[in-house]
Amino acid sequence: MELAVTLKNVAAHAGVSRTTASNVVTGTGRVSSETRERVHQAMRELGYVYNRGAASLRTRRTTTVGVVVTDIANPFFGELLVGLEETLAEAGFRSLVVASSDDPVRQDELVAELREYQVAGLAVMPASRSSKTFVEGLEASRIPHVFVTKYLEGVSAPYVGPDDRLGGRLAAEHLLGHGCQTFAFVGGYSRHLSRRDRIDGVQSALAEASMDPGKFLQIESSTTGQGGLQAGKQLLERGELPDAIICQSDGVAFGVYRALRIAGRATEVRVIGYDDVRTAALWEPPLTSVATRPEMLGHAAAELLLDEIEEPSSTVSQRVFAPELVIRESCGCHE
Repeated sequence: MELAVTLKNVAAHAGVSRTTASNVVTGTGRVSSETRERVHQAMRELGYVYNRGAASLRTRRTTTVGVVVTDIANPFFGELLVGLEETLAEAGFRSLVVASSDDPVRQDELVAELREYQVAGLAVMPASRSSKTFVEGLEASRIPHVFVTKYLEGVSAPYVGPDDRLGGRLAAEHLLGHGCQTFAFVGGYSRHLSRRDRIDGVQSALAEASMDPGKFLQIESSTTGQGGLQAGKQLLERGELPDAIICQSDGVAFGVYRALRIAGRATEVRVIGYDDVRTAALWEPPLTSVATRPEMLGHAAAELLLDEIEEPSSTVSQRVFAPELVIRESCGCHE
C-alpha cells in the first residue's frame, strides 16, 4: 500500500521547515513569495492535498499556546520567551504565559486552567518536584507539549534544552587552564537536575585533572542575585576563598560579586556565570559565562511544539544544544 504524502514530506522536498510549509498551506505567518512558490511546487510534484477538515477535527483548539515558566522574573526566561513568542507569532499563534514559582501543585492548577482555554499546545519548564503523573496527565489529555530547559528524570517527553554537563565541563576546564586548585559551585538546590548535571560536568573535568575532590565546595542558594549574595557571604565566613567560583546562573554570579566587593575581596577569585544573559557583558568586570542562548532555545522550542501541533509524532523528539564559554574578564582573562 502506498503511504500518504504528509506535510513533513512536502517540507523536506521544498527544503523548508514543517512550520514554514504549514504557514503556506494555511495562509498564516510571514513567508516570501519565492518560498511560497517552492512549497506549492513540492505539493504539486508529490501530489499533496491539504485536508482542512481533518486538520480542524485534529486540533479543535484555539491558536493560543500555553507557556508555563518557573520564575517570570528570571532574565533567562525573559530572553527565552522573546524567541518562543517570535516563532509562534510567525506561525499565527499567540502565547499565554503563567508562572508556577517552581511549585508542582501550582503547576498542576495552572495547566488545568490552560486546558480549560483549549490551548493548542503547551511549552512547559517543569517544576523541580514534578511527578511522573504530571507527564502522564499531559499524555492522556493528548495536548501537544514540549519541555523547555528543564527535564524530568526517568521521563521520556519532547524536550529542548542545553547540554549542562558540557557547560559545567567547559567552565571547569577553562579555570584549570588558569591554574586554579580550589573550586566552589554556587547556586541552585539539590532538587534541580540542571545543577546536578553542571556539577557532574565540573567534577568530571576536575577528576581528569587529578584534582582533590575535597577541594571542591558546593553551596546551595536560590538562583537569584539575592541568593548569590547570601552564598557569597557564606564563602567569606569560611575565611579562605577558593581560587574559582562557578555559578548556577549569571544572577547568582552578580550576587556573589556584590558580597565580595562589600568585603573588599572581589579581585581574589575568578568567577564564571551561567546562561550569558544580556546584562552579563555590562557587569564590572564583564562576566565570563557559559552561554546557553536562551532566545535560540525559545525559537527551537516553539518550532518543535508547532511541529507537534501540526502533525503529532510517534517518536519523542529531543533537541539538546551545546553551550559555549563566552570569555570576558571575571575569569582572569583580559579582552
